[in-house]
Amino acid sequence: MPVHPQEVADEEGSEIDPLSDPEERRVLFAALDSFRQYRQAAHYNITHLRRQSFYSLPLAHMELLASEPFSLPKTLDAVDAAIDANADIAETVLALGLDMYGIDPGSTEWYGAATSQDMDKVRSTIRQLYRDWAAEGAHEREACCGPILAGLNRAFEDISPAKRSHVSVLVPGAGLGRLAFEICNAGYAMEGNEISYHQLLVSNWILNYTSGPRS
Repeated sequence: MPVHPQEVADEEGSEIDPLSDPEERRVLFAALDSFRQYRQAAHYNITHLRRQSFYSLPLAHMELLASEPFSLPKTLDAVDAAIDANADIAETVLALGLDMYGIDPGSTEWYGAATSQDMDKVRSTIRQLYRDWAAEGAHEREACCGPILAGLNRAFEDISPAKRSHVSVLVPGAGLGRLAFEICNAGYAMEGNEISYHQLLVSNWILNYTSGPRS
């Protein structure tokens, strides 16, 4: 189910190139820059500041926190490894996004465009991957997607699964595309709409460039 978010619609429903509109360009550049900054910002805000606080403690307190059951230095190392795994995804999403929108990877005109709100969005979008696409989020997905799929199947129970492709389903606010994927996988023709570039960039990666778990 390919995603093609290169164009957006204006107020009249006409498709426009986001790079031709100053406001869309600003929002897109801010989203791209937030993925670029993710690794450094996450390490600084989550582990670097905590390490600074840890090493400023009296020696007796440091020894206490470094030993079991706290093992704070080991815990921070594990968090750093998790940040790097997330950052690898963020940088892959960034590279694919630059290519998708025809932006020269060597260009720096969009550097520094991300606001603190954009950095919050990139963190929440990466966290959302856990819920929407990780095996650990299956229970929550079933609670959300299951009733919708069941409702669709009831509404079109007179149509055989082989002919479901004649039924078009719109998913507004498609997010990272999991519900849209499940509807498409059930045989229906599907179109997903999403306004957030953070969500569009990540769903482009997950739907168009991955082929299975851990790919």
